[in-house]
Amino acid sequence: MSENNTMVCYARSIPEVLYQIKTVKDLQIVGGCSRIERIPDKMLPVFGILDLTDIERHERYLDIGPAVTINQLLALGESRLPPILYAAAKSIANPTVRNIATVGGNICAPGQKLTLYAPLLALGARLEFQNGENTLHQQFTQFSVIPKGYILTKIRVPTDEWDISIFRRLGPSHRITGMSASYAFMATTENSILTKLRIAFAGQVTFRSTELENRMQGTKLPLAAGAIAGLVEDANRQFDISAAGTTYEPIIKQEFLKLAAYSFKQLT
Repeated sequence: MSENNTMVCYARSIPEVLYQIKTVKDLQIVGGCSRIERIPDKMLPVFGILDLTDIERHERYLDIGPAVTINQLLALGESRLPPILYAAAKSIANPTVRNIATVGGNICAPGQKLTLYAPLLALGARLEFQNGENTLHQQFTQFSVIPKGYILTKIRVPTDEWDISIFRRLGPSHRITGMSASYAFMATTENSILTKLRIAFAGQVTFRSTELENRMQGTKLPLAAGAIAGLVEDANRQFDISAAGTTYEPIIKQEFLKLAAYSFKQLT
């Protein structure tokens, strides 16, 4: 127990983490604590637990442990990470913060979604959770909170190649405010046909526009100016649907639509 009456528990492995969760009521799992404004009454930092800091490279995907720091992710190198994920990680804060901030902490932070969220949505990442008895897998598009009694143990990131990858971060460079958001756009073409498209946005408003993606698949390129205008209007409707009931800075929507228009123009 620390001087401020915070209970800090420790673990060296996944089984030890799960044991602590089962035996300590209301225990909160934390990463590098770079985004915590108030220290929890009971917490267990997973920062540095070897079982959760692995990065395994496979032919078509990466398995990233949630306790991997942003700097460790960047250390893989630009050629070994999806360009959109590398750009997002590099935009986070500064080297000092990136040395303690974790991938899991970035995507599991409560409230407003942080920098890695939109790229992982666009890439079609998958999450793995364990509770000691069962293992659950969930598409990132379906993720909201970690299931009760489970811990996040792996983030699987596809490494497919894309012809166009665009990442943009909105808001201040080195801090998170109501103006902060991340935008991700990826496209693949073949013989002047759009074969794959991904568009995602995350901040106060978060969504991946699968309806727009599916409708555009198979579109003949280049896109005409009129087609781009129609797509931007579709993106506008998608934003409004996703933002229903959410309070957000109006300029965020304006910036999203500018980015969408710029991205669609890359298909001309």
